Amino acid sequence: MTGLPPIIDGIEAVCFDAFGTLVEITDKRKAFVPLFRALPPEKRRELKYRLMREDRPFTDWPTALGVEMDTYAMAYALLEVLELSIIEGQSIALRPGIADIWTRLRSKGLRLALCSNLASDYVAAMRRQLPDTPDVEVLSCKVGAIKPEPAIYAAVLDGLQLHPGKVLFVGDTPRADIAGPEAAGMKAVHVDALVAAMQSG
Repeated sequence: MTGLPPIIDGIEAVCFDAFGTLVEITDKRKAFVPLFRALPPEKRRELKYRLMREDRPFTDWPTALGVEMDTYAMAYALLEVLELSIIEGQSIALRPGIADIWTRLRSKGLRLALCSNLASDYVAAMRRQLPDTPDVEVLSCKVGAIKPEPAIYAAVLDGLQLHPGKVLFVGDTPRADIAGPEAAGMKAVHVDALVAAMQSG
């Protein structure tokens, strides 16, 4: 494809990871830690497994987990989560240079997708920072699977309706964003390599 670096040759769609790739939380506060601390150990393990696989606000988790404990303590923990998640959400920003890359890929006719492990509470804040609406959006909290589970990559390919070899997956985590997509038949590259290629190409 003219005007794009060789890394894009034969590619019809680029699927981006979200955090650490397209956007960043510039003021990280570990917002869910107060909730984890307020839970008994077995419920912490359950929340860790379910947090990014289910589409529910953080205020629903005590009931969803069947937790019976001191009401005041839980209310205080949830208030802390609210405060910290608002700070984190307001600090989400598009990574430098990504808007230009996104626009350039769009201008060359490539379809753009997003695939992210994400808790429900961060979806709206993440979407607000994107240059435009992706052609396909696959979020773990919406599809019930997280990277590097095969089901989440299958959802990407199902949405794009393309042969896996025509899709380039871009991310920052080797297991979730390189090995996982490659196992699904996609091509994959670290975001820094794509940025360097686009700048030189």
